[in-house]
Amino acid sequence: MTRDLVRAACVVAVMSVAAALVVEVRWQLACIDAAHRATVAATLRQSPPVAPAPAPPPAPPGRLRTFGRAVLDLADAGLGVVR
Repeated sequence: MTRDLVRAACVVAVMSVAAALVVEVRWQLACIDAAHRATVAATLRQSPPVAPAPAPPPAPPGRLRTFGRAVLDLADAGLGVVR
């Protein structure tokens, strides 16, 4: 019976700590969300809309990607010969 009481007390303690952590995390996320919304609203009110910058040109494919593409092309050619 004593073990059951100790287990029950441990379960209650763990559940209360877990609930406190959940509440704290939700509070922190709500604070972060409110600050983000306020910052975005202030930014939109103060600055005029800016045209987006053009996208940078794509980087040339790396050596591994080039090798992989060559292997796939070779396999496709081999399948074409078999057909």
